[in-house]
Amino acid sequence: MDRIDCLKAFVRAMEGGSFSAAAKELGLGQPAVSKRIALLEEEFGSQLFMRTTRKLTPTREAHRVYDLARQVLGTFEAARASIREAPARPSGTLRISVPSSFGRHYLMPVVRDYARDFPDVKLDLRFDERTINLVEEGMELALRIGQLESSSLMARRIGTVRRYLVATPVYLRERGTPRNPDDLREHHCIAYARMAPANQWTFESDDGRHVVSVSGAVMVDDADAMREAVLQHLGIAIVPAWCASEALRRGQMKALLPDYTVSSLPLHVVYPETHWMSARARSFLDFVIARADRFNA
Repeated sequence: MDRIDCLKAFVRAMEGGSFSAAAKELGLGQPAVSKRIALLEEEFGSQLFMRTTRKLTPTREAHRVYDLARQVLGTFEAARASIREAPARPSGTLRISVPSSFGRHYLMPVVRDYARDFPDVKLDLRFDERTINLVEEGMELALRIGQLESSSLMARRIGTVRRYLVATPVYLRERGTPRNPDDLREHHCIAYARMAPANQWTFESDDGRHVVSVSGAVMVDDADAMREAVLQHLGIAIVPAWCASEALRRGQMKALLPDYTVSSLPLHVVYPETHWMSARARSFLDFVIARADRFNA
């Protein structure tokens, strides 16, 4: 049996999460996919999947093989395309990790346009605020907001996320309006759990940097939930522009401390460091970069 076909079955099973999903995408029966995976396991001398009646779980060996398998398939497709004198058309399943709130507000219009232009690519979007391990979870790309930790990932900056200190007029009538960062110590502040340290806020002004420790009864790990907490008059929060702009226009929120600014955060696309990137991942990366101005609005 062709080892390329076996590798295709393996990669599709990793990306689809099951032999049946791989079989459907390859146009095969599930027993054929199982046979191809079994042949690879015999070839490698190692089990690639833990199989139960309810779940298919890749082994550590499968995660190590996955990226190399994609490289082999990509090289094969590139070689075939070079003979045909035509570029390889992006296809297959592209798994992308996206910050939940940002993805809902900004990325879906881009996804709509991409799906129209690249109909052979199946997009598997995972909305999560966590910083996940891309290789272990089978992701080819991820969008990340904030300063990047040191890692082996490659990164391309595509935008800047502006943030605002806000509260509702109702809250301010009840608790008063802060005039400087130190006044925030006397207010209910809604912290974002994934920003470390969550209860220490930093502002910039003509007088330099101001760091203040805040407290409050509410902490959340999702920007949309933080926006709703503000609109429920639960306190003051630092929210990204997409969560504040409409409410500010409608007068539902008020921007505070006009003489102080909250630092903006960088927006990156990250991907595993590799000598090879699939045509689908490259096409999506280029697509997002060409529309980066949308993320800076």
